[in-house]
Amino acid sequence: MAEEKKHNVSLYRAMSHLNKGGLHRALGVPEGETIPAEKLEAAKNSKSEHVRHMANFASTMGGFHHEGKTK
Repeated sequence: MAEEKKHNVSLYRAMSHLNKGGLHRALGVPEGETIPAEKLEAAKNSKSEHVRHMANFASTMGGFHHEGKTK
């Protein structure tokens, strides 16, 4: 039998609930620009739980290699 890939269910669930550009709007950064590391770190310690979650997810996703984008 062929090996099946195991998918991270919680990651896919989180991806399906994304509000595109929400962290950019919360931090006041235009959507076409990259969020500066200082603002992302500050957002991780925000009083707003929602902003903290978005910032943590953004920093996690920053480590992934996105198709079509070059560094």
